[in-house]
Amino acid sequence: MEKRAIALLAFVLLVFTVMPGFASAAESTGFEKDFAKYLERVSKERGLTVTEADIEYSLSLYEDTLDNFETVEDLEAFLGEVIQKDGRNLRYLYEDYEISKEELGALLAENGETLDDYVFVDDLYQAVDFYLEARIVRDPDFDKNLEIRLKEVSKVRGFTVTREDVVASLARYEESLDNFKTIDRLFDFLGEIIKKDLSNLDYFTDVYDVNKDELLSLMKENGLDINDYIFIDDLDQDINGFFEDMYLIDELSVLMEEYGLTMEEIDRLEAHFLSIFETMDDETLERIFNLADRMMAFEDFDTATELTPKEAAELLSIYKEFITIFQLKVEFSLIQDGTEKPLSLTALFNMTELVNADLKISLYNLQGEFLADLIITGEMVDSESLHDTGQALSNGTEKPTPAPVKKTVSSDTTAPATVKGGELPKTASNYGMGALAGLFIIAGGIFLFRKTRETSLEK
Repeated sequence: MEKRAIALLAFVLLVFTVMPGFASAAESTGFEKDFAKYLERVSKERGLTVTEADIEYSLSLYEDTLDNFETVEDLEAFLGEVIQKDGRNLRYLYEDYEISKEELGALLAENGETLDDYVFVDDLYQAVDFYLEARIVRDPDFDKNLEIRLKEVSKVRGFTVTREDVVASLARYEESLDNFKTIDRLFDFLGEIIKKDLSNLDYFTDVYDVNKDELLSLMKENGLDINDYIFIDDLDQDINGFFEDMYLIDELSVLMEEYGLTMEEIDRLEAHFLSIFETMDDETLERIFNLADRMMAFEDFDTATELTPKEAAELLSIYKEFITIFQLKVEFSLIQDGTEKPLSLTALFNMTELVNADLKISLYNLQGEFLADLIITGEMVDSESLHDTGQALSNGTEKPTPAPVKKTVSSDTTAPATVKGGELPKTASNYGMGALAGLFIIAGGIFLFRKTRETSLEK
């Protein structure tokens, strides 16, 4: 999973675990019905029976799973066009690779396959590209021809482009020069070269609605220099990160406003957590991993009376460990009819309802400096929130690894992993439990947001 997608997942978890009515049991059933119809439709188009296992296999080619799709529409958009049973929609593949239908059959047979092993056009394209690449003999003059091509690239770019520059660009996608057999295939992969007069930066106007001056200004604000880039795709990778960060900042602000936070309070919370991250060591990260596992260990419960004494003690231990890691002091109070009454942790723990009142959670740092007040109202959250927050923290603290190059699909066609089939909001759940879970979720979301933003800017 990409690092910025982790932060998005944290925000989705916020919505699905805190906001009322978003996750219902009906969603899972609806997906299953739609998926059954989708399999039936695909089977008819393909001319053979397509099973769930076939779909899962296709998704595995892109390191994805069926569980990561919220709707069948998203799944269908990701998997793409179905190979028609008469093969009429493969004409572009024949043209692109300059092979005939018979040659395609022979190519697949060489690798122990037939056309019937494929359901989707994109999967077949990927296989044909791989098999044809395997046939190509590496150019014996590869290094010599690379130097020749680099001179041409340098002329287009307006400054000297070296072999090391190409190696660095390939490293972004976990590739190396050894993986390419011809110079043409290498530079087809690297993509369009940025022209020395920057006249082809209009790509970013089309995609991000920013003109050249705005793009350069954005880069300067984020410590980037256009002269450090050779290829459009590399620049796009970093620019996309900035726009995603802007989107996530907006999303964070909207979500935090649900808890009555001001921008000043958000800034203080960000500064507080950032100060922790700057000194965070492996031991602390391991503690967060353990905390996530302990959160996810909780099964369903409605009220504190359903917990054993051991489980109740464990929940309180998780809470104490949490505020210790994130260096917080927390005060609770009940606001009713304009009056604010302090609330002990024990009293909060045993609350079962909140009628005509709000719960205020006040956060301070260890020096007693005020950070923020969170106002909790509305429907209650339950033990699922603890489990999901643990999952978010666990995912968010994974040591980041670069995402492999996958097929090109616009970001709005893939569905982030979300909570599906959750129970309808409980109207008699233990409110104290929900408040603690909400606190975990909020800080967890900020944690993921800050860590993700920092690592994306370090790339």
